Amino acid sequence: MKTMMKFLFAALMVGGVSLGARPASADFTLCNDFKQTIYAAYGYYSDYEGDWVSEGWWEVRPNQCVILESGQLQGRYRYLFAETADGRTWWDGEYFFCTHEPNAFTIIGDEQCNTGFFEVDMQNYRDWVHRLTP
Repeated sequence: MKTMMKFLFAALMVGGVSLGARPASADFTLCNDFKQTIYAAYGYYSDYEGDWVSEGWWEVRPNQCVILESGQLQGRYRYLFAETADGRTWWDGEYFFCTHEPNAFTIIGDEQCNTGFFEVDMQNYRDWVHRLTP
């Protein structure tokens, strides 16, 4: 009986470890800590494209998060622009990317762009959560 209990315990431990093991998530996640829904655009350098890329729009409701980029993050910097639906509040910066309102977009290249994005320094982490606050 003691041997059977040890066997069952060992089987549960092995099964529990294999069932609980998951690959590590590595994403760029944006969270909205503001009181209103925001719309966000995202900029980054694409080695695949060999150029800067901007994408949008993500709707992020109050106290919610969305993944802007899935997978192992490459590079140190990402760029964000966000605004509320009424346009009264926005988060911007000095790095210019192209956007297209009001439609979803993916734009390759950053020449003659006029929307200022702010820089996010991920410090070479491969997983990042950025929180927009008032």
